[in-house]
Amino acid sequence: MLSIFRTNQLFASILLAFYIIIVRVSAFFVVDFPEPYGYGVLSDWVYQWIGSDTTIALITAMVLLLIQAFYINFLISEHRLADEISLFPGLFYILISSALPEFNYLSPTLMANTFFIIAFGEVLATYKKVQAADRIYNTGFWIGVASLFYPSYIVLLIFVFAGLSLLRAFKFKERLMVTSGILTPYIILGAYYFWIKQWDVFVLSLTEGFGFLSFVKTPPIPLYRGLGIFLILILVVNFSYRNYQFKQKMDVQRKINILFWGLFATVFSLFIQVDITISHLAITAFPIGVMLSLNFIKMPARMAEVIHLLMLVGLLAMHFSAWLFPS
Repeated sequence: MLSIFRTNQLFASILLAFYIIIVRVSAFFVVDFPEPYGYGVLSDWVYQWIGSDTTIALITAMVLLLIQAFYINFLISEHRLADEISLFPGLFYILISSALPEFNYLSPTLMANTFFIIAFGEVLATYKKVQAADRIYNTGFWIGVASLFYPSYIVLLIFVFAGLSLLRAFKFKERLMVTSGILTPYIILGAYYFWIKQWDVFVLSLTEGFGFLSFVKTPPIPLYRGLGIFLILILVVNFSYRNYQFKQKMDVQRKINILFWGLFATVFSLFIQVDITISHLAITAFPIGVMLSLNFIKMPARMAEVIHLLMLVGLLAMHFSAWLFPS
C-alpha cells in the first residue's frame, strides 16, 4: 500500500482521503463517543453548531484531517525536510491522529492541531528573512487561536521561542511580537463577548480551562493501551534522532530540531490542562507523525511495507474491538 504514496505529486494527496476513510470508518459504527473535556471557547462554538458525535461532525473531522495532511506534505516538500518528496508525512500524521479509538471524533485537539501545523509553517518561513515581522507575529497568533480550542496549546509558546532561536539571532522585540500575536485572539474574542454583554462568561471559560495534573478517570485498559502505544512512538522518534540528522544540511537539521521542541513542549500541557483524557495524547500527533514518516522514507521499501501493514492491521483490530466489545 505504501508504494501508492511514494509520489512527488502533492496534488496526489487526494489519495489520502481514501486512507482516512480506512482508518476512521469504525467511527461510524460507534454508539458511545468519548465526551469532549477541557475544551476552549472556540471548540464550544463548533460543538454548538454541529455537535461532537453527529455524522456531520465525523465528516468534518475527516475533511479537516485531509486538509492538515495536505498542508504537512506541502511544508515538508517546500523545506526539503525529508530525503525524498512523498505523501508519507501527511499519511503518518493521519495514522497517528487516528491511532486510538478515542481520537476518532471531532476532538478539540484535532481542531487545535490545525493551528499548531500553521504555526510551524510560519516559524520555518522566518529563516533567512531580514524582514519577518508578519511571520513572527503570526506564529504567536496561531498558537493563541489553537489555545482557544484547547487551552493547554498555550505551552507551544516554548516551541515557537525555541524555533525562532534555532533559525534567527535572538531579538527581544521578536519575542514581544510573538507574545502580542498570542494575545490578539484573546483581545478580539474578549471584545466580542464584552460587546454582547457576556464578559463574565468569557472570563469564566478561560479560567475553567486550566488545571494542574487534572485527569478524568479512565478505564484501565484504554488508559494503559494508549499510554503504551504513545510511549513506544515517542521512544522510536527520540532514538531515531541521529538518523534524522545524518548527512542533512544545517538548516534542515535545525528545522527537524524544531519538531523535537514541539514534542517536548507538549509535555508541559499536562501541568496546565484541565480534565485530561486519553484523547489528550493527540497533541503529540503532528511532531510524532512527521518524524515517524522520516523513518519510513529511509527504510528499505519492503520492510516499510510490512511494518506499516502491521501497524494498520493493529489499528483496525483495536478500533473494531472497541466497537464490538465496548468498555
